Amino acid sequence: MSDFFVEQNDLTAAKVRVYEEYITGYLPKILQTFKRCLIADLFCGAGKNGNQDGSPLVLIKQVQYILTNPVLKQKDLEVDILFNDKIKEYTDDLELQLNNISHSYINIHPITNKDFQNSLTNILHKFKNSNTPKFFFLDPFKYSDVTIDNLRDLMALPYTEVFLFTPVFHGYRFSNKNDYAKEHKTRKFVEEFTTRGMSNYDGIDDFMQSIKNKIKSELNLDYVRPVLLDGGKCKNAIFLLTKHREGMLLMNKIALKKSDDGKGVNIKVQQSGQVDIFGTQGTSRFDMFSKDLEKELKNKKIMTNAEIVDFSIIEEFLPSHAKDVLNTLCINNKITVLNGSDNITNKKTQWNIAEKITKNITFTYDN
Repeated sequence: MSDFFVEQNDLTAAKVRVYEEYITGYLPKILQTFKRCLIADLFCGAGKNGNQDGSPLVLIKQVQYILTNPVLKQKDLEVDILFNDKIKEYTDDLELQLNNISHSYINIHPITNKDFQNSLTNILHKFKNSNTPKFFFLDPFKYSDVTIDNLRDLMALPYTEVFLFTPVFHGYRFSNKNDYAKEHKTRKFVEEFTTRGMSNYDGIDDFMQSIKNKIKSELNLDYVRPVLLDGGKCKNAIFLLTKHREGMLLMNKIALKKSDDGKGVNIKVQQSGQVDIFGTQGTSRFDMFSKDLEKELKNKKIMTNAEIVDFSIIEEFLPSHAKDVLNTLCINNKITVLNGSDNITNKKTQWNIAEKITKNITFTYDN
């Protein structure tokens, strides 16, 4: 067994926790609407990392808990799970681990040992016309295992979300080394997955933003949410790719809850001088978001509450943050707020800046 699976390090544990939290929020809502779902872990690895459950076992246990939870109050719910890993030693271990846990309500397909490209070909053929919601967890061993074209093909499937894990810090550290040969795997990754290619990036956040923008542009997606797993000298990231505002909103909640700066999970003790989400005026992420939202309002002149909520979610914040910004603008007489009857309403409790939009409110920028 590879040393990687002998013991679960902090970064792996953080990755598994984010994955578990997303599944916990995602799956009940999907089952309530569609009554079934497919989840595929295409680089599944072994069942355990040392004494800790790896992502396959965490998935199975959480799905089992959700399906047997009386809160759903529905019958005939179905969850199909696909596990694949090209290394048979890993999948043999996973088979043994699955024999020791309950999964009576879950349809686990026969575990396969294909390389990713062959596995992907089969999946694309089998599910190209399927309206069953699909969730793909991609945790590749090498940069070259997954391409932008692979992500495009997956996201072209109906009702699909993708969780992509990548060691971004490795790519960032070498992104300005133009002496790398063109065929070098790290250079190929940087040039394919960023908007600026081999370049001098202004820190890891700038590098991740470039990846996010490239994925959004190439796949024509509005909702791409990176979550940084910050272990100090080692940093990884999870990227959620989704077509749905609700998925992006859930990932925003997870990231905002798990770190002061709202970007991801701080594995190690924070270094002094780190700026939190509501930190120093002019430098905090919330302050920058406030300026961006005001700029958007100023440019468009008029925005509905639904448009403002969507903008906020795309910018990796929550509706509650947008409401705080709008309240300040209202107090400063920069906006006029009208309800559906075209009556002015200055009470933010009536603005319906919320996760679920139930009435139409318009915001006009006055300055």
